Amino acid sequence: MDPVSANIKHFGASCLGLSALFVVSSAAAQTPQTSVAPPPAPLVAEPAPAVLSAPPTSVEDGSQAPDGAEKKPRQFGAMFDLGVPDGTTLSFVYRPISIARVHAGLGYNGVSPGLRLGGEYLPLGWGPSIGMAYGHYFEGDANGIAGMFGKPGDDASKLLENVGYSYFALRAGWEFGGDRFTFFTRAGMTWMSTTIHELDAVIAPEENGNTTVKIAKDPELNAFVPTLQLGMIVQL
Repeated sequence: MDPVSANIKHFGASCLGLSALFVVSSAAAQTPQTSVAPPPAPLVAEPAPAVLSAPPTSVEDGSQAPDGAEKKPRQFGAMFDLGVPDGTTLSFVYRPISIARVHAGLGYNGVSPGLRLGGEYLPLGWGPSIGMAYGHYFEGDANGIAGMFGKPGDDASKLLENVGYSYFALRAGWEFGGDRFTFFTRAGMTWMSTTIHELDAVIAPEENGNTTVKIAKDPELNAFVPTLQLGMIVQL
């Protein structure tokens, strides 16, 4: 083989080798890289357990309310008291709020029955109290009461046959006790009004006198007198 042909042959072999190397390099470059696994799905948070609220607790019975709620007073009760000029009185009591109370009752003063309406204001809900009351006793024969202190004369006896009065009392006092029982003492002033009957029998002129006394209308006597009251309340 001549030198030219040999050189051409070597040159062709070199070109063929370079082509094969280029093809292998291109194939390696086009090989896909290893795929990366997708990130795991986020964990779903578990729902929080439901919190059941406690049912409301009634405090109508006077028990302590939950969570420091204000204690509700017992609204109904009965009151028994004695005093001057109230006599002895049994009343129905209604207490709509802790600082106020109203009552209505029947009384007896040893002579006749009577009625009374009243109420108290308690600024602290207990302890000090300010009250007022209006009462009326129907007319009755007071000779029995007067006889306990001595027999009245004939003239005085006529005056005592029909004794009744109305009164309006303003009192201040103090209350103590628990939720069920309350004791109290009060004092103050009372305005009283009464009608005097048969007064002409007392002021009749002496025998053989020339003066005649006639009272066309029975007079009324009004006066301010001290008042005192003691009693207890039972809350239902």
